[in-house]
Amino acid sequence: MRLLVRVLKRYAGEIRPGNPWQVLVSCVLSQRTKEEKTAEASRRLFSRARTPEELEKLGLRELEKLIKPAGFYRQKARRLKEIARTILERYGGTVPKTREELLKLPGVGWKTSAVVLSYGWGIPIIAVDIHTARISKRLGLVRPDAGPEDVRKRLEGVFRKQDWLIVNLGMVNFGRQVCRPIRPRCEECPLKRICKFYNDRLSLPSRTARVRSGQG
Repeated sequence: MRLLVRVLKRYAGEIRPGNPWQVLVSCVLSQRTKEEKTAEASRRLFSRARTPEELEKLGLRELEKLIKPAGFYRQKARRLKEIARTILERYGGTVPKTREELLKLPGVGWKTSAVVLSYGWGIPIIAVDIHTARISKRLGLVRPDAGPEDVRKRLEGVFRKQDWLIVNLGMVNFGRQVCRPIRPRCEECPLKRICKFYNDRLSLPSRTARVRSGQG
């Protein structure tokens, strides 16, 4: 795992916790949405409302208009209103710092709660997004059918706790730049010698040749 941590450190860059409320909102906006659309909707919204109080004061139609680039904007606007109201009424306007309390918020699941704790509060927990899951499966760290919680538990079991935030951000950036979902840049990947996905692809031509020759 030392090689993997060294590589992920290069891709993680500077690790600084963000604003927990804005991390939470961005997670809601990201559901069933491409990253660039999430970023656009987040910028538009945060230019008008940067806190639960400010979002609660927005009219529903105005909120829908602000987040429209994210898609499913009507459902997401109602959800954000519910979350803001709950945080104001139950938590005094502060996003909870425990997974148990985060999961009580409307529509917040395991992935969103982990992202908020990790990127919002800087609390060590491995948040499993599409990049983390894909890379973990390609490397052979987890089964191909492993769910997000299975991936999280496995990664937290093999990496030191002080490296969890590095694993989070490092895998996200590595997945965007190198281990892409389509046309991964395997030949230039610094992890290819330990990657099951890459080595399986290398061995496929030889297996095919053996079958065609009647040896396999």
